[in-house]
Amino acid sequence: MGRPKRRPRRATTAVILTIISKSDGTIVNLDRDRLVYRAEGNANLVLAIPDLSQVLRLRKSSLNTDLQSTSIDHVIMVTEYGRIVSSLFPKVFTIESKLVLLKVPNYDTLNKWLNQFRPSVRCDKEIRCRAGILYPDLAMLRHDLLPQSTQVIGETYCVEIKPKQGWIFPESTLMALYPESDGKLCRFCAMQYLKLVKKTIKRVSNYCPIDLFSGDRNRMLKALNGLVETPQNNFRMWRSGQLIYGDGIDQGFKDALQDTMHQDDVSKNLQNFLLLLLKAILKDYTGENVPNGNESLPHGSILKQILDVQLFARDNLANAADKALNEEQSFGNVERILAKRRDNTEDWLERMDGVEKYFLGATALDCSLMMTFQKIAEGSTDERHTIDVDGEKFIVSMTVMDLDPKADSHPIKYVKQTKMSYKAHRDFVANSTIS
Repeated sequence: MGRPKRRPRRATTAVILTIISKSDGTIVNLDRDRLVYRAEGNANLVLAIPDLSQVLRLRKSSLNTDLQSTSIDHVIMVTEYGRIVSSLFPKVFTIESKLVLLKVPNYDTLNKWLNQFRPSVRCDKEIRCRAGILYPDLAMLRHDLLPQSTQVIGETYCVEIKPKQGWIFPESTLMALYPESDGKLCRFCAMQYLKLVKKTIKRVSNYCPIDLFSGDRNRMLKALNGLVETPQNNFRMWRSGQLIYGDGIDQGFKDALQDTMHQDDVSKNLQNFLLLLLKAILKDYTGENVPNGNESLPHGSILKQILDVQLFARDNLANAADKALNEEQSFGNVERILAKRRDNTEDWLERMDGVEKYFLGATALDCSLMMTFQKIAEGSTDERHTIDVDGEKFIVSMTVMDLDPKADSHPIKYVKQTKMSYKAHRDFVANSTIS
């Protein structure tokens, strides 16, 4: 008698994560086949749920963190604060977030599964949270902004840009921070030299946020080209939800440009792609058509809206630094912002003091600009979200993301890093001169 035949191994369908809506109690059980690792930063990790067209953002914790010490209250605060900062932007640039509670059968199993997709440099932290934030998936076009008659063609692309600080310190502030500085570098460019010292980057980026926010097309194109050349953590691109380009990642970037721009010349494809980005970040999506006046960026452009919020940090830095607390896990300033917003829905911003306005501005210093685009057929009409580049027509949606609160210690860390970065640049220049 022969051996009994083995039954074919069934696909793993065990639930690895359950999300429960805080608002209506809706329960969604997720196995590994329904989850896709999307990306992560220093504090959070993002998983896509393709069949729901949503993404789940999870807070990371230091290794071996006690599960009970990870507070749901923090995620609630982040969700509420994000909605408040979103209200500073036109609605066309924001999306709705939803707080969800989590049930994880085994955190070790979840983290072991995730680690096979994560960059090794990010694996110093893991997932131990009991709550998360659910968003619409920006790797897909935002149908709430697009007419049903739009005929899209081909794959959907999404670009993330972290524009960083778009203003230069006033001379008095810079001299107070670092008297030896010649004031020619913006903070981002100075930070590049500190990162070189710490060996977190291999070469200095050609990107400068002051160029991007300048409103000068040539300088902005130069900045965008610098982002593509040295993406670091400031530029990433997805094709139909799959990351294809970023720091140390290139899985078909040139093919994507050919797919969208249809030029036989690689450099021409790149040139047209940069032009698409330029037109997208300069376009007025609000429909207000406010004249520029003496300002360099259109009032209804996403860059101008981000810069306006960032300037709260510039104008209130000195006050915030004087009153800052060096407590990493303290969020007293954010709690005061939340309280004032709850108490008064009309003039809540006017009621904020200088320190609180600094923290609102500091949030925008690290926000992300998400641009989702797809080619459309001739004849499709939606002028407010349509961009033409060299005969190709695209439908575009723009969103501001990563509007996270800063701890009370932020002004102290910000000033300390700024001083260190300008010193690192001075030392670099001095060593280059000697050699």
